Amino acid sequence: MTYIFKLLTGLTLSLILAGCTHTPAQPVHESSEQAEIQIIQEPGPWSDLNELMHYYDSLQSKSRAELLEEYKYANSHYRESTDMQQRLKLLILLLLPNTSFQSNRTALNLVENLPEQIETTPDTTAFRNLLVLLLKRQWTANLHIQNLSEKLRASETEVRTLKSKINAIKNIEKDLMRNNTP
Repeated sequence: MTYIFKLLTGLTLSLILAGCTHTPAQPVHESSEQAEIQIIQEPGPWSDLNELMHYYDSLQSKSRAELLEEYKYANSHYRESTDMQQRLKLLILLLLPNTSFQSNRTALNLVENLPEQIETTPDTTAFRNLLVLLLKRQWTANLHIQNLSEKLRASETEVRTLKSKINAIKNIEKDLMRNNTP
């Protein structure tokens, strides 16, 4: 859950930064209300990243069965694709939580091992780099969690052993006290 939040936060920041570099098509002397109306009315071209975010949003409203069908289609059609957009769609599907096909390792392999002939846009390259960074950090965090869990289990076993030894010593003391009393 935290991973998805971080991912969406990073993507939002990328979109904001990309938006900050956009120069308005309207002359500067127009009022801001007119410029906003004009921007809303003009159907601008969809950036790759914007399309991916709309795809992610559309996945949120789908049932588990629909998501599974979407994954099956994407896995069979997009896995070997040279279109970065399609590979990123499969990657988004692989990162969806609470699905039977979620696999961070497969997602990382998919995005790191790109075919040589694949062409990317600056948006998809930045998104890819962000995902690689986040997936590697998550992989490291998961390894750290596993190590800590193993240490916790070992500590719990040691605590149980020590408790049983303490109880044994208490029983010995009780027996000695019973034997010493006339």
